[in-house]
Amino acid sequence: MRQRYFIPEQVPVFKRAYSRWIEHRKPVPNFPRIIQIQTRPGCPSRCIFCPNARTIAKIPNVTMPMELFQRIVDECLDHDVERISPYLMCEPLMDPEIGEKIAYVTRRCDQVGSKAVVKINSNGFLLDERQGRALLDSGLDRISFSVHGIVPEVYEKTMVGLKLDRVLRNIDRFLELKKAGNYEKPRVRVTMIKTRLLEPQLPEIFCYWGERGVKVNIRGLENRSNRSVHETMQQFNTRGWEKFSWCRRMFEQVYIVSTGEMLLCCVDWDRRAVMGRVGDGVSISDVWNGPVYAETRRRFLANDLEGLLCAGCRKEAIEENE
Repeated sequence: MRQRYFIPEQVPVFKRAYSRWIEHRKPVPNFPRIIQIQTRPGCPSRCIFCPNARTIAKIPNVTMPMELFQRIVDECLDHDVERISPYLMCEPLMDPEIGEKIAYVTRRCDQVGSKAVVKINSNGFLLDERQGRALLDSGLDRISFSVHGIVPEVYEKTMVGLKLDRVLRNIDRFLELKKAGNYEKPRVRVTMIKTRLLEPQLPEIFCYWGERGVKVNIRGLENRSNRSVHETMQQFNTRGWEKFSWCRRMFEQVYIVSTGEMLLCCVDWDRRAVMGRVGDGVSISDVWNGPVYAETRRRFLANDLEGLLCAGCRKEAIEENE
């Protein structure tokens, strides 16, 4: 069951118990549970299901200063966050210091006794031995590799600009280093988007990664609130589109790009819904509990979506148990 929320300030006191115990809603938390941080924008791939290629010119090529990154992490660890992910709308290994930044997060988690999970997603193309060792030494909890296929022709048509043989060698070497060094972490997974191109390869995909002890997660398509992506991906969608019936992102998660801007959603490649900017005396909490978020949540709960980023979101019509 998807968790739903209510805004305490907008619900009379005598109705709050009803919202909690009958409707099974929770009040919007005073601080997000999940934080994604873009330390540096960019990606070597131009995947057919991703707006990166269309929006890259709109993304400032700015590396987040270590001081700002540390300030964000420290504030998160003053609260009971569940996950910190130092990547967002990018390939995290584009940042040559990503291992050092992850190590800062895990070290601070140990210092304050936080159980927050530290996780990144990567396409694996830039995972050379230096980066691999840095990730293993960083204390990273989880890494998911986006590998959309096992047949080179299909993979390279999907993840344009990458080479499957290089990616597979990189991941194999990473697994070898992990085993040789007796590293318990990170947990390694492979993730991919289910498309018409991918579907015929699924038996071979599960066999290949199963031999390496790596689980595979398959996700349905999303149009990422971007009409051009919706139109482009229609030909690859296996089951058609439907509107999201509910979304928890604005109630649980924050997305901070390298400039310090906090976005409403991880799919806001065009920066159409900037909630505020962290830094210069402004905290995550200030923005999260500020008027822009409050009004956006109010409209979302009232189903007043016209003009909001949320109005354009679609997902593949896929069964919940898949």
